[in-house]
Amino acid sequence: MRRLAVVSTVILLAVAGAARADEASKKAKIEELFQLTNVDRMVGQILGQVRSMQTAQIERTTMTAEGRARAREIQDRIQAVIARMLSWDKLKPEYVKLYAETFTEEEIDGMLAFYKSPAGRAMLEKMPVLMQKSMGLVQQMMKEIQPEMTKIMEEGSQGK
Repeated sequence: MRRLAVVSTVILLAVAGAARADEASKKAKIEELFQLTNVDRMVGQILGQVRSMQTAQIERTTMTAEGRARAREIQDRIQAVIARMLSWDKLKPEYVKLYAETFTEEEIDGMLAFYKSPAGRAMLEKMPVLMQKSMGLVQQMMKEIQPEMTKIMEEGSQGK
């Protein structure tokens, strides 16, 4: 009986050790995927693009110069909070967990193989340009609907 307990304990420890090794392997692969795909840089670019869109929106408003200056000051303060709270150092552990929960190790292996391939590298190299162009497209569309949005906001503030 005692021998069975010892054997069971050894098996449980071996299984737990293997599971930890698998988790460490998966985490290392996820971190390699992040490095290959420059996720940290993409997070920074997205925050920068949001800031640019907000700045452009402030500049398009009918506020006085003083009002725009105040809006830019508020925007700067908000952006500082966002940059602090959404820094890559804070996001990375959470992203690792999300990827580990969402993808199997086999799927991560497939993604790594793709991003190491010529097609994957081309996608990574060209994606920033594609994103910049798509943001420009969205900004242009926003300019086109801005008069309608302004009218709706003015009507709302007048109680119509």
